[in-house]
Amino acid sequence: MRMQLHHRIIRFLVLLVAAAVLLGSSSDTLVDEMTTQERIDKNPWWPTKLSSSADKYVGSAACAECHSDIAKSQAQSEMAQSLMPASQSEYLTAEYGKTLTVDGFNYHIEKTVQGPKFTLEAGSSPVSKTLAWAFGSGKISQVYMTPENDIYNESHFSYFDSIHGFDGTPAQPVLRVAGQDESHESELRKAIGRRVEMHEVRRCFACHAANVPAQGPINNIIAGVTCETCHGPGANHTAAMRANLPQGIALIMNPANLRPVDQVDFCGSCHATSMDVQMAGSFGLPSIRFPAYRLQNSACWRNDARIQCTACHDPHKPLVRGTAAYDEKCLACHVSGPGVKPDAVHPGRACSVATKDCASCHMPKYEFPDVHHKFTDHDIRIVRQGAPIPE
Repeated sequence: MRMQLHHRIIRFLVLLVAAAVLLGSSSDTLVDEMTTQERIDKNPWWPTKLSSSADKYVGSAACAECHSDIAKSQAQSEMAQSLMPASQSEYLTAEYGKTLTVDGFNYHIEKTVQGPKFTLEAGSSPVSKTLAWAFGSGKISQVYMTPENDIYNESHFSYFDSIHGFDGTPAQPVLRVAGQDESHESELRKAIGRRVEMHEVRRCFACHAANVPAQGPINNIIAGVTCETCHGPGANHTAAMRANLPQGIALIMNPANLRPVDQVDFCGSCHATSMDVQMAGSFGLPSIRFPAYRLQNSACWRNDARIQCTACHDPHKPLVRGTAAYDEKCLACHVSGPGVKPDAVHPGRACSVATKDCASCHMPKYEFPDVHHKFTDHDIRIVRQGAPIPE
């Protein structure tokens, strides 16, 4: 533990030195980066900020009165579908009447009035639980959770798109079916799912929904990353705009007005800011799953303030997955051919290898077996064969 703390302190001091060097050339530097909690404490609204009884959410239908095209497009995105009642999960409801087998345990899926239910068929006393929420759009994975008094139960089985089926939930242990003894009973309890405390549950919901209460039961939420998940409660803004009051524009959060470093931290509220990762000490391969941190770790980020999340990804549209689609983004900053000199608009040098599929080389993918998925490394760089993954 002391060695880990020492490592973090040294790394933090190195970052401060690097930030001091950059101060003379840019107002958006490493010293401007913050943890998500610092952002929440500093700003009236920030993603993952939990709601109080005084907050007024109106829902995306109200937003669509003025922003119909954006609202319609955003509703088709993976983010908008990142949380839904379990009864709306196409992957789960397709299993009605069937039995899933994960780690040797059998889960029979049934349709009930309350929602999908699994019955764990083990021994003489089968266990049944109704599933309430499906986390994840299913484009990568989907996991199921159910409230149980002061905790939630996270299902031991999850859906994974790459295998078009179910396997053990990430961060839960692989189970083994033993004989009818004490060890079997222990494994059976784990097969039911993982007990999740409310502070962790609120964090999960805060990244997958709007109007998540800071205290008490998690009720009346707006499922999915929709308008108010990012822009904050919209009642005052909506009322002012309906009354044709121009002041209403200032009554809603617009991330487009943020500085580049703040914009990346904004997305990093759920995708982990650089400082979040620094404080957690999740370096190397595990940090690949934190694109905001990886981006802020890259040379492109340090050299060109245009390189921020929304430079390549439109949060109001479904995610584009093909690497070729991002070539125009790269060539917006890099010159496109040999002999062409960089300038103020295109400060990036030309690639000596190719002029297409840039991301396939400079943003490699890394396999995460527990999720059955390859995640793209957003640390944009020249990748040397055999070189270790940058921290």
